[in-house]
Amino acid sequence: MSSSAVVLLGGLPFTLLAVLFLGLLAQAQSRRDGVRPGRLSAAERAKLTAEARELEEVAAEVLEAARTAVLLAERTAAELAAAEAERDAAWQSHLAAAQALEEAAEALPPEPVEAAVSAENLREVSRAARAAYKRGDLSMEQLRAVWQKVDGWDQSRQDHSHGLSRLRAEDAEAARLYHVAASRARHARRAAEVARVSSHALTQEAADAAYEAQAVQTVLRGKR
Repeated sequence: MSSSAVVLLGGLPFTLLAVLFLGLLAQAQSRRDGVRPGRLSAAERAKLTAEARELEEVAAEVLEAARTAVLLAERTAAELAAAEAERDAAWQSHLAAAQALEEAAEALPPEPVEAAVSAENLREVSRAARAAYKRGDLSMEQLRAVWQKVDGWDQSRQDHSHGLSRLRAEDAEAARLYHVAASRARHARRAAEVARVSSHALTQEAADAAYEAQAVQTVLRGKR
């Protein structure tokens, strides 16, 4: 799990939630501030008993909601870690593609120097080459080579140009994938933060409800 995911989760697994819940119950039981011995009427005792039962039900409901929120916070933190790992991998791929493109561009053969030959002379060279081919003095491959030279065509440069086009496409795709992964990571971070805040709020609410329920029980036990 990434460090940011751990920070967002806040180290709140459900076992700690249970420990907090039980600890506050014990704390409430030990606190009897301002409680003086005395007897309660039947009506007062019934009212307090009903209040304690209601508070215990609320505490149980909120505890279950808090448990669900903690599990959600753990899941969103894991999703954040995965999204950040995907983003980092996409960034490395983008850097590698950009580096390959830069190196290929630097290795591109220079443009061929145009020969200072007039169009008429080029036509003459072409006609002479065709005539030599007809006489059998040139093979078809040799004839094509002459035409390529006349046209300024270079196979190695053309191959390199095709390679550059491919690398440009790969670089653009790597950049696109990185931006998609970065967007997912941002959304995952927001979701993890919301889940973390919710889990902490519900945990505190559950603890408060448990404390209040136990405080009422303490009053009942102290005024029998």
